[in-house]
Amino acid sequence: MTRCFRFLLRFSLINLAIFAAVAAVIVGGAFITDVPSGNTNLFSTYFDGFPALSLLILFMMAFSMTSTLTLALNFGATRKALFAALQGVLVIYAVGGWAISALFSSVPVWFGWSREGAATVLMLNSGPAFLAAGAAAAVFGVLSGVMMARNRVIGGMVLILAMLLMMVGIFWLVITGGSFSGGMWGDLPWLLPLALGLAAVAADVFLYRYLKRYVVR
Repeated sequence: MTRCFRFLLRFSLINLAIFAAVAAVIVGGAFITDVPSGNTNLFSTYFDGFPALSLLILFMMAFSMTSTLTLALNFGATRKALFAALQGVLVIYAVGGWAISALFSSVPVWFGWSREGAATVLMLNSGPAFLAAGAAAAVFGVLSGVMMARNRVIGGMVLILAMLLMMVGIFWLVITGGSFSGGMWGDLPWLLPLALGLAAVAADVFLYRYLKRYVVR
């Protein structure tokens, strides 16, 4: 399992480095184009929507692991060891994505950058809520990838379901302000993460059963 984890970790760290580079480009572009002064352009749109973009990036990083998993099986990894190693990688993706996003969200605070209105609502990717949403995005990403490789129709259905769940996650971030308290929203801030968590666990169990029968082509 350790060898399998180290094998997957190499590719995961590369993906996280690309994630960090994308965040750096957006921040740099925003400063160069004078977004802090209120200028509205492509970089301001990406900056304000970074929580949604972060979840999409985490999903796509996990989705792209299909070929890596197949390669690990070709090298002799057992399916049980591969699944155990995959859990560690998914945790690294979720925590790494959360850390990058939390640093990104701190930029306006560090530099006295005033963001108001919808922009303030969208800068929510530093709280525990984003960590849970990121974990769900990563699990569904790898599940969509392995199923798409086997059956495009079923894989496409899982992909659509995953996208809908990411929309739910973003909605949750907006209504809770990145925390687990919702004020006028009552119990909804607790029901949404519960639904996301149960969906992620169910997807992980299904992924385990699927990998046990996965045929390397």
